Amino acid sequence: MTDTQTTSFPREQSTTLTIDGGSAAFALRLRVPSWATAGFRVTVNGSAVSGTPTPGSYFSVSRTWRSGDTVRISMPFRLRVEKAIGAPSLQTLQYGSINLVGRNSATSHLQLGLYRNAGLSGDLLPSLAPVSGKPLHFTLSGTEFAPFFEGTENPTQAYFRHSEPRVVFGNTDSGVANPAKSDDTTLLDEIWAGAPFGTKSALVARVRSTVNAWVTAGLLSQADGQTVVRTAEGATYAP
Repeated sequence: MTDTQTTSFPREQSTTLTIDGGSAAFALRLRVPSWATAGFRVTVNGSAVSGTPTPGSYFSVSRTWRSGDTVRISMPFRLRVEKAIGAPSLQTLQYGSINLVGRNSATSHLQLGLYRNAGLSGDLLPSLAPVSGKPLHFTLSGTEFAPFFEGTENPTQAYFRHSEPRVVFGNTDSGVANPAKSDDTTLLDEIWAGAPFGTKSALVARVRSTVNAWVTAGLLSQADGQTVVRTAEGATYAP
């Protein structure tokens, strides 16, 4: 038997496999990308396949396959950062498997914040604005970000300096300075490292445990810690 794959990836966040040539019973093992942490879904002939996909592993579909069977795999992208080794505040943007670079002629690293409007899934995309008529193009703080693979003769910034001066949740500013450890890891970095969060309560629990650890370590005052927790409780988050 053979299968034919059709997709317009990455402009389409899915792909289709069509089985050809007789029938046979076997397990079709589908790779779940490490970045596909939410919304990965498989259908066979339009019916959803049950199971829990594990990012970085395989999703197995066992059945007797027949010619004409169609497998549809949806892999919703989310925006995340990847950190430079040894310099966690120096980061690059990844949208699904797509590296986004800033089209900016600055000769020093851009200073950008991303957590302000992050979703419970850990998706940072709500902090960016899509560019109309230009798929996979976004703007952030006046800079356009585009797929690296498109190429350009204009200056680009592959890395930026992640800067979050204050602790903000769901666009609600706590007024508390975002503290950092000696390795530049900030309070917000540690909180959002726990994403995805299934519910707001799960995020607030992460905020509370992280704040308690930082207060105990002398990195955050108890009063500021309480303010941070109250702000997380009162904020509204995207999914």
